[in-house]
Amino acid sequence: MNYGERVKNRAAAAFIFMSLLIGLVLTSCDKEDQYIQLPGVQGPLEESRPVIEEATPWESYSRGGRSRLAVYLHDDDSPWLGLVHGLKSIGVPFLVTDSLEAALEHSVVLTYPRLRKKDLEDHHTAMLHQFVRDGGVLLGTLIDAEPLYGLFGFEDLEIGRNWYEITYAESEYTSDFIYPRERTIRIGNPDRPKTFLRSIAYSHPQEVLAEYDDGSAAIVRRKIGEGEAIAVGFDLGFYIKKAQNNRDEEAGRAYVNEFEPSVDTVLRYIKNIYRMNEPLAATLHTAPDGYPLSVIISHDVDYSGSLANSITYAEYQRSMGYGATYFMQTKYFEDFFDEVFFDERTTTLLTELEQLDMELGSHSVSHTDMFARVPRGNYRESYPDYQPRIIEFFYTRDATVTGEIRVSKFLIEELSDSTVVSFRPGFLANPSSLPEVLQAAGYRYSSTVTANDVMTHLPFRQTYGRGYDMELSVYEFPITVEDEKPPEMDQRLDEAVELARQISRYGGLYVVLIHPNVLDHKYRFLVELTPRLRDWSWWGTLREFGDWWVSRDGVEIDFNITNGAPVMAVRAVDPVKGLGILLPDGYLPAESDVGVVKDGLLIIDVQAGLTGIELVAAD
Repeated sequence: MNYGERVKNRAAAAFIFMSLLIGLVLTSCDKEDQYIQLPGVQGPLEESRPVIEEATPWESYSRGGRSRLAVYLHDDDSPWLGLVHGLKSIGVPFLVTDSLEAALEHSVVLTYPRLRKKDLEDHHTAMLHQFVRDGGVLLGTLIDAEPLYGLFGFEDLEIGRNWYEITYAESEYTSDFIYPRERTIRIGNPDRPKTFLRSIAYSHPQEVLAEYDDGSAAIVRRKIGEGEAIAVGFDLGFYIKKAQNNRDEEAGRAYVNEFEPSVDTVLRYIKNIYRMNEPLAATLHTAPDGYPLSVIISHDVDYSGSLANSITYAEYQRSMGYGATYFMQTKYFEDFFDEVFFDERTTTLLTELEQLDMELGSHSVSHTDMFARVPRGNYRESYPDYQPRIIEFFYTRDATVTGEIRVSKFLIEELSDSTVVSFRPGFLANPSSLPEVLQAAGYRYSSTVTANDVMTHLPFRQTYGRGYDMELSVYEFPITVEDEKPPEMDQRLDEAVELARQISRYGGLYVVLIHPNVLDHKYRFLVELTPRLRDWSWWGTLREFGDWWVSRDGVEIDFNITNGAPVMAVRAVDPVKGLGILLPDGYLPAESDVGVVKDGLLIIDVQAGLTGIELVAAD
């Protein structure tokens, strides 16, 4: 992010620094080594326990009933976690199986990954044909088995790294794609063709559901009676997780402040196929209490002049009935970027924020612009021995990933009553080790990337090393709107509201980042934005939303038939308040007091364990 304005203002802020030294000990060595010694503060004393890398077994997702989407996994050495995490985010119930026979007991089956001739025995080919003839829907990725060409309705194919965009054709599955960026999505950066996905284009198809940027067929379909076979020409799991891992080579059409639903559109496409072809399809809504949008206001407090302003922002937020998340930089030394501003006086600020029900998160110690490249560290860094220094732009000394994360969390907790579970790095720098270091240090939530950069406006679960094999307990909540890209914030209010409405069409997440270094245009933006979104959106802190999202992530839905009536079995690991369940089309709860139903969406509080809800046909 741009810190030029802050550097220019340092001289004006110098007198503030001098007033902060009362009651503190300032070391008297060279200026580069000076730091504030907080009396009686030392730690953390315990070592963080590193996360051991171990691949997540697909069997973790193998349980469930026949109403779920079945993922037939015929190669577990594949990025199947991307598919799983995407389906979790969009709320589609699924199970993973390595048995084709078991998969074909479901109404909708997704084969993954690449399906080649060597992956099929003769009787498997016959089973797939029969499944479709009997009315099943088969969604296949990277179909490269010649015996299946006819089933999916194409004559030949081309394999290559030639495409960066996909445009959907008109079909029942795209009827809710109304914006240009929903209709045409990015799968690669056109300026970096060497990084394009290895994909398949299908020749002479019976029906084209989507085209690549050169007009060749990316998704094709053949209908056989009531059934259909759909072939997708790119690796769904790899595409989703590559984007979520922030490794998509800037394929998005903007960096921030714009609508970029490429990954979300793919997930909604799968969801629509599932819901339109499974009679008992119930899916989870993506925002609390059935709201169409979730709003999180966040502040990065990383400048000496931001401290007093933070209270002004927080008082307004509390007056409007919601909390925000304040990511605090724990800067206890002077360096190239700024003066000291985390000291004993900070206790008063943190207490005031807590009294206003604001969340305190970590924004690192040094806010180094090299955070993505500093060493991982030894998991033992502690204050005051941990002494990073920014010498100049692109030169930081003695910083580590674990030090920035461990020490900042410790200091905030030491000077407040909060337990810190949320993190955002300076400059949104994203080291590959960040997810596992956050988990080792006790964090649960990260807001590190922009939604445009990862091409999704939905939260998602993170993986070890931002890779493809091991899921972690840390979740990412991408940033939607930030304050440093011109024009000034209050001059782009209408665009920000329109962006919120675009995302709200599928229950997306709207995270706003405001540095409280000034009031004027940033404060005006907040004051004008809040009433325009407040009444029709959920508002809260990252921790509040994160706790809800993780509880939602532990919900599974199946169906039993009892006395001829479908009973929806909702299993929850933890209680969930305001859980939204989009019911199967044409059904309502048999009991009117189960919850609130609006446009087919049941909003209910569920307890941990099993909740059974009988459904009846709607009048």
